[in-house]
Amino acid sequence: MTTLSQRMPELGEGIAAHARAVVAREEQAAERFVIAPVLDAYRAAMYEAARCGPFDRYEAPGLARLGEQFISKVRFIGPRGGALMQIRWKRNADGHWRIAEAEYFPPGRSPWTGVGRPKLMRQENPDA
Repeated sequence: MTTLSQRMPELGEGIAAHARAVVAREEQAAERFVIAPVLDAYRAAMYEAARCGPFDRYEAPGLARLGEQFISKVRFIGPRGGALMQIRWKRNADGHWRIAEAEYFPPGRSPWTGVGRPKLMRQENPDA
C-alpha cells in the first residue's frame, strides 16, 4: 500500500526537513518552511512545544489530505518528554510546501478535545 508521503515525496521531505531543523534547534532553518502571515502564531506554538524539550528525535505518525492542503502530526521526543504538533501544509505559488498553520497539543489534549459528540446532519423521516 502506497502512503501519501510516498506519492508526494516532496511533501514528505518537507515535513522531515522541518522536523530535523526543530530537533537540531535550528530556528531559522525551521522557520523557512513557514509562510510569513502565520510566523508569529507558529513561533508561539513552537515556544510552547519547546518547553517539553530538548528533543533528540521525532516521529511523523499521521498525514491527511484536506482539499489541496495536508495536515501532518509530528511528535518531537526527548529525555524529558514529548510534544505533539499538528501542522497544516500548503503548496505555495512556486510549488514548494510551506507551513500554513501549526498547533501544539499539550499532554492530555488532542485535536479532538472539546469537540464533543457529532451532531446529526440529516435525519430521514420514516413516517413521511
